[in-house]
This record gives sequence, structure tokens and C-alpha cells, in this order.
Amino acid sequence: MSLIITLDKGISIEPDLRDRLQSIVSLILNDEGLADKKINLRIVNNKEMKKLNHQFRNKNSATNVLSFQNDDISSIHTKNIGDIAISLEYVEREAKEEGKFFEDHMIHMLAHGVYHIIGYDHENDEMAAIMENKEINILNKININNPY
Repeated sequence: MSLIITLDKGISIEPDLRDRLQSIVSLILNDEGLADKKINLRIVNNKEMKKLNHQFRNKNSATNVLSFQNDDISSIHTKNIGDIAISLEYVEREAKEEGKFFEDHMIHMLAHGVYHIIGYDHENDEMAAIMENKEINILNKININNPY
């Protein structure tokens, strides 16, 4: 299993979404030559996401996704390369505002987080283009249209 999902109290997701989240992580890790690696996903509410965003990024607001690389020596033994937090509430609202399917947007946010964990970012236009292209191509493999 390449994705370990935990849900905060009061949060639930459909089994089909759980399977699709697993699938996108497996696809990305396979494509990147990291098939034996694991990632933790914690699905939270906006209140918890706001706490995490404040604690780790000094921003006093919720956000859609946060990624944390595991650069600890334990990753050699556990094969766990990082943690991702996604705010279910934030992603639901964002999907509605942007006219996207909730599940597709949730999967995109997870893919975005996974690419951060494996070293991609969007700090400048060139890096952003590379990361976005990777996201577009991997999402296309599971029939999700270009989210940008």
C-alpha cells in the first residue's frame, strides 16, 4: 500500500474516492521510480488545517493542501517519504467555486501534494510549468481533465 489514509473525527469519504486516491499515488510513485515508497494522507476540517498552516507556515488561515517531506533517517527503513494534509471543507468549497467535480479536485490536490513531497515545486515559472505538466499528464491517465 503506497498511501495510508486517516480521517479526522467527523470526516468520511466514499470507498470509490478512497480507491481513486490510492490509484493516483500509485501512478505517480511508479512513474517517478518510487513504487516501494509510502505516503500518509490525513484528511482534516478547516479548523485543523488552519492550525497546521499557522504552525508550519505561519499563515493564520486554512488552505487546501499541505505537504511535508520526511527527510528523517527512518524513511530508509519505513519507506515513508512524507505526509500530506488536505482540508475536505476547503476542497469542497473550492471545487464548487471553480465548477469542478469534488472528487476530481480532491485527487488533484493529493497529486499536487505528492509532487511536492518528491521534490517538485512552483517557486518560479519554469518549475511551476514542469510541476503542472506532470499533474496534467498523470490526471489525464485516470480521465481527469486539465485542472488548470
